[in-house]
Amino acid sequence: MAYNFRNRNLLNTRGAYLGSSGSDSESQDDSDPDFLTPSRTPRRSTQNNTARAGGASSIRNLSGKRARGNGEEHRRGLRERHRRRRKRFSQVPQAQISRRTVLSWLIGSGVIEEKEVVWYVAAQSGNILGEGKVNREGILCSCCSGQLTVEEFEVHSGRKTRKPYQHIYLAGSQVSLLDCQIEAWEDKEEEERRTFNNIQPASNVDRNDDACMVCADGGDLICCERCPSTFHPRCIFMEIIPQGDWLCPYCICKYCGNGNGPLMQCSQCEKKYHFRCGGETLDLMNPPVAFCGSSCRKIYEGLHNLLGSQNELHDGLTWTLLQRTDEPFTGSYGEEEYKRIQCNSKIAVAWLVMNECFLSTVDRHTRANIVQSIVYNRGSYVTRINYSGFYTAILEKNDEIISVASIRVHGKRLAEMPFIGTRGEYRRLGMAYVLENCIESTLCSLKVEKLVIPSVSQLTGMWMDKYFFSRVQEERLVKELSLYNTVMFPSSVVRLHKNLAMLPDLNLSPQENEGHF
Repeated sequence: MAYNFRNRNLLNTRGAYLGSSGSDSESQDDSDPDFLTPSRTPRRSTQNNTARAGGASSIRNLSGKRARGNGEEHRRGLRERHRRRRKRFSQVPQAQISRRTVLSWLIGSGVIEEKEVVWYVAAQSGNILGEGKVNREGILCSCCSGQLTVEEFEVHSGRKTRKPYQHIYLAGSQVSLLDCQIEAWEDKEEEERRTFNNIQPASNVDRNDDACMVCADGGDLICCERCPSTFHPRCIFMEIIPQGDWLCPYCICKYCGNGNGPLMQCSQCEKKYHFRCGGETLDLMNPPVAFCGSSCRKIYEGLHNLLGSQNELHDGLTWTLLQRTDEPFTGSYGEEEYKRIQCNSKIAVAWLVMNECFLSTVDRHTRANIVQSIVYNRGSYVTRINYSGFYTAILEKNDEIISVASIRVHGKRLAEMPFIGTRGEYRRLGMAYVLENCIESTLCSLKVEKLVIPSVSQLTGMWMDKYFFSRVQEERLVKELSLYNTVMFPSSVVRLHKNLAMLPDLNLSPQENEGHF
């Protein structure tokens, strides 16, 4: 008996699927009345009556007030009192904030009140080394009236710990900016943006997806018997319809093509494999981690070693690779925990930048916000909208995130960059070009062979002439791409690719590159 197709033309037809890769020359509207986050009711403003200690010296001691402030339980108590106190704050809508920094995100989230007094406090002595007032631009120093970034305020206070948020305190509540970051991250509205895409089937009988994994369209689809994925036979170049049960490319071993027996999933490329066919067993010291081969392990470790580390470029620019993590905070605030808190906070800011750059990109079948899900690397049981493997690359200038890109690496053969966007005032200045070069250099160092992007038709020439991409036309490459879970766009969007294996690794000297290739 031939396979029974399931027609999905009439299912879940509401919605639109919009989006494309951004650029320096891009100018898109960020409004979409069908998918807007409702704003919260503004809180009533109140005067911050912070008491100032007297004395001629600019350094005052807080050690007595903070003697018992080292434990996580004490910090939770401070955060809870701060939550109750901040209900009186006047919230500044994120749309009214011109600079996209972690500090402006805290103000826009209502966790910090604008013009609130802050102190830089020495870690050991508890002495106050600097005082200022927070605003949307940064911190206004009380001693010199200079407008400073958070890091500049720390240096101005005579310290360089590289963990300024940990040592800057709100004068009124004695809560550090680091604790404010945790509070903002745990806010209900922020938490909803990163929740698991738990899409449930409309019918208890039919649990499969309503759209093709390759083209994201409905119609006559062949369904996997093991996972919710569905496909048009033509999209996966299937010439003969199989008899009986059928397993999709994501439910079979990447080596032998068989789905029988226990299969493990690679933590990097997310393809499944039999251990007997190749790859590694589960790491019992780190249970969720397993790799289908050494190349995926090297890519995974290389990317994770980069997470949260600022890489300095020219003209005060830095770029950083981010990925949201749900690891619980221990309260130790060591190097790794501090880095995780900064990663999560900058992910929230990166989403605000992406939301400025692109129309709301909503999957018409599941109603999932695609851009938001990618930035927050949200997972799902539906393979087509499972974005757990995404990383976010950001370009910063003077503490401000000015350009953002999303990347996912599908093993050594392929990486994708579905979105890259630059804030309006920084467009036409080559910022996206700088960030894209950093991404390409990183992928080259990890031995990834190809980078694939989508492009709207009016920007295709720019991507080909300025960035040296080519159209995806070769049949072999088209077939290969159909086997990967890449983000899909409407048929009007052009897919482009670049052969990274032919590019020099910018992390190596010219002499090393000659020997490298």
